[in-house]
Amino acid sequence: MYRAIASLLGVTVLFSFRPGVADERAAFVTTLGKDTVTLESVVRSGNRLDGEIVVRVPSTVRLHYQVDLAPNGTPTRATMELDPMGAKNMVARRTTVDFKADSIRIAIDSAGQRRQLSRAAAPGTWPMIRTGFGSSYGLYSSLGLYELYLARGLPKVNDTVFVPTVDLASGAALERQFIGRGATQVDVDYFGVVPTHLTVDANGLISAVDAHETTEKTDTKRVAYFDVGDVAKRFASADHSGKGLGVASPNQIEKGSVGGELVVVTYGSPRLRGRRILGGVVPFDHVWRTGANEATTLLCDRALVIGGTTVPAGTYSLWTVPKRDGTVDLIVNRQHGQWGTEYDRAQDLARIPMKTSVLSPPQEHFTIHVADAGSGGELRIAWDTFLWTVPVSLK
Repeated sequence: MYRAIASLLGVTVLFSFRPGVADERAAFVTTLGKDTVTLESVVRSGNRLDGEIVVRVPSTVRLHYQVDLAPNGTPTRATMELDPMGAKNMVARRTTVDFKADSIRIAIDSAGQRRQLSRAAAPGTWPMIRTGFGSSYGLYSSLGLYELYLARGLPKVNDTVFVPTVDLASGAALERQFIGRGATQVDVDYFGVVPTHLTVDANGLISAVDAHETTEKTDTKRVAYFDVGDVAKRFASADHSGKGLGVASPNQIEKGSVGGELVVVTYGSPRLRGRRILGGVVPFDHVWRTGANEATTLLCDRALVIGGTTVPAGTYSLWTVPKRDGTVDLIVNRQHGQWGTEYDRAQDLARIPMKTSVLSPPQEHFTIHVADAGSGGELRIAWDTFLWTVPVSLK
């Protein structure tokens, strides 16, 4: 299935969503390494935009959105229908948003219940979808809706445009930032933390998206239109047979012991997916979250000595800094419980050198392991072709 979709990536078809131009189509394919994780198709017919989004992580969910436009291209009504398809513990949902001169009215129908909201809205409020599920929230933003907005004019180079939006997946009010970076580059904020890079033309048509600076690490290419609904059925079938993609980076709990005392490490485990890790997914000379999702944590009920440094009993977050010269530092940080991008150097307890070695063959799953060796032990961090270790013993 991946090869069939990947073969589309060499075909780039650009269409303009200008008001009054009918029957225009395109699609977008989003990959995480070698895996296709999201698909979107968009169709503009007269003053209506229809889109289909298929999210595969952790299981297949299909969203259909529709936007009705005034003659000047501004939205008058938008709807979004969510079909869980291969996803368990989810229910169908329909969101309707009516845009008025100075307000928006939202109706959300789900599980037989209807919730209605009405709130003031600034002129120029736009429908958007930024969606994902579980630890992959934020995996994808609708590019068809981005283009609908960008067709009205690109931000000037170095200018930041703050756009009031309403999320069709939830009805939440959001402010998005579009930043002009060059004649063919527009950045969009990712939860106000780091940018997603859009490659565009003068009409705001998106040909590629680079989300490697975000925690999602995805690439998107514009391709010729195809029916993503048909593909969604095959993805959902794979989910039901146990062959779906599953969670992008499952949370793991490593329960080890050092000198007979319990040591617990919790972390998110990303997959290799054919990517270059060191110097690619994990930049050199930067603090790395050392896993995925929430910050990786270490829990010990007794004081430990890690690489010669005393670590008092308690809970800590663990980070690493892989360097271009091949060395690696382990960071033990007093803060814990935060998301894995929220690192505060002021909370560092210690930075500890680790020993590095090479794994062969490459390891698909990122792992952290606490190995006991009687009175002492070892903390091991491994992924792809790297193995980082540091001795651990009881104080």
